[in-house]
Amino acid sequence: MRARLITLAVSLALSIADSGTAIADPSDRTLVLVGLAFAPPTYVAGVSLHEGSHALAAKLVGGTVDELHLFPPGRDPHTGTFRFGWTYVRGLRTRADKIVFYIAPKITDVVLLGGFAALVLTSAWPHNRYGQLALTVGATGLWVDFTKDVFLFSPNNDVVKVFDLWCLRGWRQVPARLVYAGAATGLALLVARGYERTFDSSSTTSSVIAPVLSGSF
Repeated sequence: MRARLITLAVSLALSIADSGTAIADPSDRTLVLVGLAFAPPTYVAGVSLHEGSHALAAKLVGGTVDELHLFPPGRDPHTGTFRFGWTYVRGLRTRADKIVFYIAPKITDVVLLGGFAALVLTSAWPHNRYGQLALTVGATGLWVDFTKDVFLFSPNNDVVKVFDLWCLRGWRQVPARLVYAGAATGLALLVARGYERTFDSSSTTSSVIAPVLSGSF
């Protein structure tokens, strides 16, 4: 994987050096390849943001972080399940403290996606297509982190724990999950707008990416 990423980076650098137009207007194919190269660092950043949000929230409410595991993903020795990362704390005294701890990564996702929305929906959107792509790929990672909990029902899941703390169990979770799914859909439209603006910057249109997005939603 590392060798492929290095090869892609070298190829990209050579193509930019060879053609001045490549800097101003890379092809859609080049953007797709670069977007794939962005995926590993986006994953690393996503796990760090998620678990770091848990840890920061615990500290803010007076808790103590006992264990913060970011890499590599694997079997959580405390639960026996596969996880991308985990955070264990103590000293969360009240139900509100626990809710803040469990929901913290979602707050981070929403805040950062709000910043993305402020860019993609205004003239502040960067003109450089690589910059546009980096923002959109990062927003995609945030959206995935926010949305995946709509479909998860494990008792170890953060959102499920929040529902339990709110005494929302069984069918009582349905309205809350529908609201959560609605929020995820709204955020998906923002991310889709990012792809649209990124791929509309060339002489072609967003027809390259729109079918993929519509199939996903």
